Amino acid sequence: MNFLAHLHLAHITDTSLAGALAGDLVKGPIDHLPHPLQQGIWLHRQLDSRIDAQPQMQTLKALFPHPYRRTAGILLDMAFDHQLASHWSGYHHDSLEHFCQQSYHTLLTDPQLPQVGHRLVSNMARGDWLGSYRYREGIALAVNGISRRLSRPQLLEGGDAVLWQHHEEISDTFMELYPKMMDYARQRALEWPNR
Repeated sequence: MNFLAHLHLAHITDTSLAGALAGDLVKGPIDHLPHPLQQGIWLHRQLDSRIDAQPQMQTLKALFPHPYRRTAGILLDMAFDHQLASHWSGYHHDSLEHFCQQSYHTLLTDPQLPQVGHRLVSNMARGDWLGSYRYREGIALAVNGISRRLSRPQLLEGGDAVLWQHHEEISDTFMELYPKMMDYARQRALEWPNR
């Protein structure tokens, strides 16, 4: 799951959006951070571990040709955000457009968001990355952007095309797993050890 899914799960669990985003930015110990940020990062990590451990995800990764096996997880994160954006009304009462704009605003005005996060969210808001995940072109741009940040960008180049070859299998897996991830997020948010 990528930015959109983590922000959506933070919203439905009433946990920190900044923490949900910072889960991709902050490495290592988090006990020095403010409690809401700690909880959001902890939940992000719990969710990533849970989804990665699902047998269905291993089945999807096995569909990827050999050159993309190492980056299949990144590509599937983007594919799940595409599925969520494409079927948004089934998972959230608000429109995707309003959710995205509200999320950008909340993140940019949250003093707990790490500085690197402000730069990221400014770029996200300027290009409406979250809303663009509905479209093939938006996913292609996102994958291209991620590839430029890798030491070996060729590991991702063209990977978005593989997603469309397996669109049906990815969609079926998303529909099966995402409601379970929503339930798991609600449960784990209540079980956060530092409440």
